[in-house]
Amino acid sequence: MQRIFISYSRKDLDFVRKLAGDLETAGYDVWWDITDLRGGDDWPRMIPAAIESSDFVIVVLSPNAVTSEWVEKEYTQALEFHKKIIPIMLARSSVPFALNTINYVNFSTGEYADNFKNLLTALGFTGEPPVTKPFSINYRRVVIPIFIGIVILFTFALTFHPKPITQPTITSTLLLPTPPTETPRPATSTLTVSPTLTTSPTFTFTATETSTPKPTLTASPTKAAFEILIYCVNSPYAYAINVRSGPGTTYPPLGEPLLVGKCLAFRAQNEERTWLLVAPNQADPIVQQYEGGWIARELLGLGSIGSIDLPAVTLTPTPIPSDTPTITATFTRTLTPALTDTPTSTPSATDTALPTETPTA
Repeated sequence: MQRIFISYSRKDLDFVRKLAGDLETAGYDVWWDITDLRGGDDWPRMIPAAIESSDFVIVVLSPNAVTSEWVEKEYTQALEFHKKIIPIMLARSSVPFALNTINYVNFSTGEYADNFKNLLTALGFTGEPPVTKPFSINYRRVVIPIFIGIVILFTFALTFHPKPITQPTITSTLLLPTPPTETPRPATSTLTVSPTLTTSPTFTFTATETSTPKPTLTASPTKAAFEILIYCVNSPYAYAINVRSGPGTTYPPLGEPLLVGKCLAFRAQNEERTWLLVAPNQADPIVQQYEGGWIARELLGLGSIGSIDLPAVTLTPTPIPSDTPTITATFTRTLTPALTDTPTSTPSATDTALPTETPTA
């Protein structure tokens, strides 16, 4: 029975509990700290011993795990023991530098059952995969505290919400005097406003897109080329590696992950002699997709030091068109009419009542 050690963050406990149960159903002996550590155990001694006795080490990657000091110690210990490490991407996060050359099993998308079968393939499982239930988060622990918080916040808002101020109603009584006798008066003038048309400038924005080139790498030999050499992938840390489009882990992978044990022809190396360039015209059709790619020399079992009888090349940038547009703004000034009020005086006749005296006896 093969033994598996699971390194994870306690914040991802629900997923790890299901994963460990499914692996045990498939026939593996799973070691994880919740079930295999008891009170009073010497953790710094027990955990390295469990890693050393395991056949595989699964590292569950998530934003919680990449910041965990214990997870870092556990996969570092596994690397020192030359254990087969299989990372699992539970939630999208950065891959630790020590693990970025190892192909991970992606659980962040797709169905759990399909992802679990991919994990069994990486473990070398040859039997019939067990039937697994979909993984779901225990929302009770999350929803209930949120619901209680909403109720408390709503109660607080009702208690301290200020009451509206009622405005007083004002009632007025108008006393009208007795109308006097009306006498006509001369005509008076009133003011009439007529609009006049003026213009004001506005601006029209026009965007122009242009493309800018971005460089690609072209290898130029610094000395005469030697004959092509053949090396086989020999990594003790993974079952597959990434072939990069340039000599470094910052370059994107080229093609599908390359399985350990595959042999390729190489024609050059970088100036630092840390990466080897895959030659063209590969004999094996399966590895033809990696022609022009780069593989780290330690992944070929060549170690980190020592000379290799291949020419060193200097990488020069070659500009190619980029799809990223550059927007250039152009402003056009136009005139828009606007209305301005101009007063004019127009006479009109208005009858105004004037009081007259009426004698009383």
